[in-house]
Amino acid sequence: MNRNSFYLLAMCFLVFIACNSDDDVTVMDELPAISTAGLNTFGCLIDGQVFVAKKEEFCTDCDYETELNLTYEKTSDGYRFALATSNKVDGEISMQLEVYSDEDFLNEGKYSLSETTLESNDTPLSNAKCVIDKKIKGVALDSEFYTNKSIGGVLEIIRIDQESKFISGTFYFSALDDNGQFVNVSDGRFDVTYNNY
Repeated sequence: MNRNSFYLLAMCFLVFIACNSDDDVTVMDELPAISTAGLNTFGCLIDGQVFVAKKEEFCTDCDYETELNLTYEKTSDGYRFALATSNKVDGEISMQLEVYSDEDFLNEGKYSLSETTLESNDTPLSNAKCVIDKKIKGVALDSEFYTNKSIGGVLEIIRIDQESKFISGTFYFSALDDNGQFVNVSDGRFDVTYNNY
């Protein structure tokens, strides 16, 4: 093999390696760190796949949409914590976590993510809901998953700052759809400013 053939072969090999390595690079979202500073972060694992709150990069209606919204308010039944989040990139996932307290306010501590029946409403309300229309670990899902009195998890509020108006915490839960299919949500964390009405 002469010198020119060797250089040509080496160049082809380097171009092939560079092209393949670029094609294989996938930017994977990472879970945000657990924090207690009102940083407006949210993340968890859904069946082991990272889920973070995110808007589409090129969205014409994004001003009217939020990917992360926390309401903390007094209702006729006590206090209500409602955290809603979504990610509409390459499919759609939305999640809602709700906690109710018949006390004068919510405290830092652990709350059940199963099911609640309010005095003003005899209908059981799921404390955690996850709507998925996306591939999770390579499996296409298109369903709504809910917790109930038999299956759920725990939300722990680790800081409530009423002066700066943010709540921080962690969570996990399992949920079920109408066909008996489960999803497991783990390693959840949030650090979100809230609205109160």
